[in-house]
Amino acid sequence: MASLSNARLRIVLWAIAFGLIAGAIELFLPIEDSYRAIRAMTREHPSDGKTVMVFVDDRSLDALGVSDPDRADDATVLETLFAMGAQRVFFDRLYADRSTNPKGDAALAASMRRHKSKTFIGGTGRLDGTGLSLYPNPLFRDAANIVALDGEEGPLGLSAKFPTIQTVRGRQLPSLSAELAGYRGPGGWYPIDLAIDYTTIPRVSYIDVLNEQVDPGKFSGKDVVVAPFSRTQPDLHPIPFNKKIPGALMHVMGAETLRKGYPTNLGWLPAFAVVCGLIVYLSRRNQPSGKTIAAAFVVIIALPFALDWMRISIDIMPALLCLTIAAVRLRRLAREAYRGSTSLQNFSVLQRDHADDQVDVIALKIRNFGTISALLTPEQVDELLTKAQAMLQATDEAAEFAFDKDTFIWLASRLRQGDLEDHLRGLHALFSTSISVSGQAPDVASSIGVDTDYVAPLRERTENAIQCAEDAAHAGRIFMVAEPRMVEDRVWRLQILSELESAIRKNEVDVAFQPKYSLTHDTIVGAEALLRWQHPVRGFIEPSQVVAIAEEHNRVDMITRFVLTRAISEARRALTIDPAFTIAVNISALDLHDPLFVGKIEHLLGRFGFPAANLMLEITETAPIEDDEVIATALQSLKQLGVKLSVDDFGTGHGSLHYLRRIPADEVKIDRSFVTGMESSSDDRALVRSAIEMIHSLGRTAVAEGVENQAVVDLLRAMNCDTAQGYHFARAQTMAELLARMGASSIAA
Repeated sequence: MASLSNARLRIVLWAIAFGLIAGAIELFLPIEDSYRAIRAMTREHPSDGKTVMVFVDDRSLDALGVSDPDRADDATVLETLFAMGAQRVFFDRLYADRSTNPKGDAALAASMRRHKSKTFIGGTGRLDGTGLSLYPNPLFRDAANIVALDGEEGPLGLSAKFPTIQTVRGRQLPSLSAELAGYRGPGGWYPIDLAIDYTTIPRVSYIDVLNEQVDPGKFSGKDVVVAPFSRTQPDLHPIPFNKKIPGALMHVMGAETLRKGYPTNLGWLPAFAVVCGLIVYLSRRNQPSGKTIAAAFVVIIALPFALDWMRISIDIMPALLCLTIAAVRLRRLAREAYRGSTSLQNFSVLQRDHADDQVDVIALKIRNFGTISALLTPEQVDELLTKAQAMLQATDEAAEFAFDKDTFIWLASRLRQGDLEDHLRGLHALFSTSISVSGQAPDVASSIGVDTDYVAPLRERTENAIQCAEDAAHAGRIFMVAEPRMVEDRVWRLQILSELESAIRKNEVDVAFQPKYSLTHDTIVGAEALLRWQHPVRGFIEPSQVVAIAEEHNRVDMITRFVLTRAISEARRALTIDPAFTIAVNISALDLHDPLFVGKIEHLLGRFGFPAANLMLEITETAPIEDDEVIATALQSLKQLGVKLSVDDFGTGHGSLHYLRRIPADEVKIDRSFVTGMESSSDDRALVRSAIEMIHSLGRTAVAEGVENQAVVDLLRAMNCDTAQGYHFARAQTMAELLARMGASSIAA
């Protein structure tokens, strides 16, 4: 548990660190500005119309025949605007130099003086080529009020902001937008409200004012901004997701923004701080709630929309980054560490390489877990396991619990031998009663294995405890306590694959064939090829043990290649007796991940002249193929080649129906754990009957494994099962023995 807590803490710290860095360097400012612009589009509204634009546009310049109006014309326009009732006039111009017409300069200066309290010209803190800020010429400087024309664009032109006050040559000047709005509050930079529809701001042409061809009422009681907007002086600035507009229009939008009140910008820290608290809360839970995380995302994304209406701006991207990193990694850790929706750790989390002499490693196997899984839904299975864990937790509150396949594994406080045995009997008694789940109360059959080798690494001890629980189940015992492992056993486990490879080269490994019988015609219709290894020192080696270790070390291809080659080469002889004879070979999900696997199959079939339709590849239902496109492609390629596919051990997996949908199988083999109990268990009979009906409804052949007596055969025939195999018919044998059996059957027929 400490290691998981440390992992969650590291995730939280990394998420917070990345969020802090992103916020500090404004990494997501363009995205933030884009989102702010998108929100503004949802609030778009017309301008208040309190300011009128007079544009020195191309039409005006063409009419005057100049590239810039004469200062005398500016004086005339100024007088005309005030005569038409304008409240104030702002020139979005610097007038930093005198023109070539001294009389025009004098006329403009005189006009400005006459209306000095209501006339404004511009200055800017931006430097010119000499390193000086741009400021009106002394002729005009004393004739009118000066406002700052500065502004800033955000990255990629996705936002704009203006100051309320700007220092120009040591003098504090109100900005054009602040003066238009009559703002007298604290100084600072503020973003303009992009929700204002700039196309609704009233505008007229300079030449129309000069010629007095404008309705005087258009200016009555209004502020007027005279600004350049022509091919010679474009002064264009971007509006997000729109075309560029004159800078003076943005000043007017800024003024309307301030008239509604100075915007409050909370920045990125408030949202980030809230998210930090949330992810700390999530990190304290074994299973971070997906609904809580989704709700947090929705609230964070929606909150700025609500705050915008209150003229409050907030940045959320660092918070979203922090939440995304933490949510993804915490959820991934939970999937890797825990089983489904339970708080049961996965087996891999509990395994450790160090020793711990203060704990006993206990494994409690649910012997009938396959039947329980078939009767209950996955959610109900998780509920049962959660209740079972609660029962176990009551016996040792400090224990760490994991679950693997059908077995609970945990580290329990070390007990003396006598106390340990009493404790194990108590655990068995605890599970001797049924556990109620959604109105059902399935009985739980358990067997227990314990490892007390306190000097061995926990990884070895957990595997040993699981094996002891399995052995106890087979021996019909309540529990089994393992003796400390011998050094040679550890060495054997490490070198088993090397010895197998050597044995294959020396022809010391063989393949046996277990016949498959047609229950309709009572004849042999095929056989399953099984690995057989008689070790010169250790005797018979269980194939499942070899395969499990090979899969663990990604060496299973060596076994598959050997069994396939031997099976296909020998099965050719059976085709002379029965051309429809099918040879079945078990393959691993790791084989299907091999991009060369299908090609190898095709090569073997061609090498031995064996028909593809007579080869059946069996994939166990517990193989991890869920949503794996590589495996799905391999299976389709095998089908196109003509090879048949079989689902092995059907009923032992967690999602049987979904599994059948994923595999384009020709046959389905019902697991022996259900078949062997048919004679005495009505539940197993019902499950097998349902499985056969479902398999037939999908158009596939039903095969029963583990048939051990005639009573089971009769039951299977009554259920219309197609094929069966098991000790009742024959044990695995050589091909010569199988051919003799097939020949005798053919003669009898």
